[in-house]
Amino acid sequence: MALPNGLTALHCTGTAVIGVGVLLQIVALATPNWTYGKYYKYFGDSKVKAGLWKFCVETLKCQDIPEEVLTDEWNTAGAFAILGMLAGLMALSLTCIHFVLRIMAKPTNKIVNVVVLAACIVACLCVVISTSCFGGGVYKQEDFDKEGQKIGYSLILSVVGGYLIGLGGVLFLVACVKYS
Repeated sequence: MALPNGLTALHCTGTAVIGVGVLLQIVALATPNWTYGKYYKYFGDSKVKAGLWKFCVETLKCQDIPEEVLTDEWNTAGAFAILGMLAGLMALSLTCIHFVLRIMAKPTNKIVNVVVLAACIVACLCVVISTSCFGGGVYKQEDFDKEGQKIGYSLILSVVGGYLIGLGGVLFLVACVKYS
């Protein structure tokens, strides 16, 4: 089945890659597993998982991270992770608008294609800043590496999601330039 009005498989691929990246970023934000392991400093021999806003101890329910523990780096990591997700959502929304306009045979503005790429690049950069702040600021400052803490899957999902958003933006722009 052919795609309507100048849409190509590359348009679809770029949009899908952006969508997967945004989904991974949302999961990374929602899960408290940016770091895990034993944190002897406060919890002795108990296993601890920590995210951007919550921590979980194996013997307790998940709780908000106390304000006195949240450093500027920790808050910065959370803020840039949210900005990355929002930029990715904006890019995904614009690609969907592009699809709707193409299907309705309405003219599309070429500046929208560039804005999609710009939003994807911003999302990717925000994720890089977020993970750098967490890894370099929070992880090292709190001595997680010396305490036996490991990097959790949420941090990895955030990195992969950010780069997928950037890759999807490039694919979408290539499709728009090549097939317009």
